[in-house]
Amino acid sequence: MRRVIAALGLVAVSATGAFPQQPVNLAFATLDTGSAWYVYGATMAEVLRRALPPGSNIDVKPRAGGVGNPRLVAKNETPLGLGFTVTNRWAYEGKEAYDAKLDNLRALVGGLDTYYMVAVASRTLGVNSVREIREKKLAVKATSQPVGSLGEFSARQLLKGAGMGYTDIKAWGGSMQHAGYNVIVDAFKDGRADVLFAVVTPKHPSVTEIANGVDVKFLGLDAETIRALVPLGYVPATMPANTFKGQTEPVRTVGFPTVLITNKDLSEPIAYTITKAVLENKDALVRGHAGLAEFDPATAWQPEKVGIPLHPGAERAYREKGWMK
Repeated sequence: MRRVIAALGLVAVSATGAFPQQPVNLAFATLDTGSAWYVYGATMAEVLRRALPPGSNIDVKPRAGGVGNPRLVAKNETPLGLGFTVTNRWAYEGKEAYDAKLDNLRALVGGLDTYYMVAVASRTLGVNSVREIREKKLAVKATSQPVGSLGEFSARQLLKGAGMGYTDIKAWGGSMQHAGYNVIVDAFKDGRADVLFAVVTPKHPSVTEIANGVDVKFLGLDAETIRALVPLGYVPATMPANTFKGQTEPVRTVGFPTVLITNKDLSEPIAYTITKAVLENKDALVRGHAGLAEFDPATAWQPEKVGIPLHPGAERAYREKGWMK
């Protein structure tokens, strides 16, 4: 029923095609409730409800992450979603985590933040890099987000780049758990987990909670591992010192931004209205989550910040601002 309601909302636009006149109901795929993305979604939903016709609703879904969301959006199960440049490109081209091209995906707003691929380890392990886990064959109690999130998929890619995998961790006497952030935080606090493989943004709520409550070290990636990840679409990046408590040194890794995505079936007036609302409300977005502080609306259309083609409605919003020629 929800999909039917959303579909009806998508065609309820004015005769001129300039602005939606009837209320719309749009599902919005994010990630679990302990994630930065869920906060992003809830914050954007408030902005969009004010911009869309009275009675409109944005239904924020705590699923399915960087890998899963493009699939949901492509099937129109959730007309809106958060993705990453890297996973958007994989999905559009049908590679890596995707076995078919999802070439109906379109971007609305890119460059919302910067995410970093990291490993967060208890200092009791005494390691300084991910590769040391393999070299010492440590029996780590590792964890990542559920399958379907980029956190989990990138964990596999990271381990492969460092010359190991889940089976190796288990063979060395360790374990590998996939869970939501609420479970992960508790596992770190009570000692059931001592390594988290994740993609994180500054002020990430759950990783901040871990860093504040447990003595952890953010492990950097060696040059060889970074070289293995770059062909997959990741970009070398450095997470600044003091991004999290106790992280007194920069962390060398790879990074990528978050993107608000939709599909080509979203009507042009709705896509335009959503894009314009996000571009004009950066202050409200940052109040909702500090991880959005580096968002630059004027450059949010650029190919390297979206990874896939823009929706025509979004393109109109950028051209009206004079940002896109």
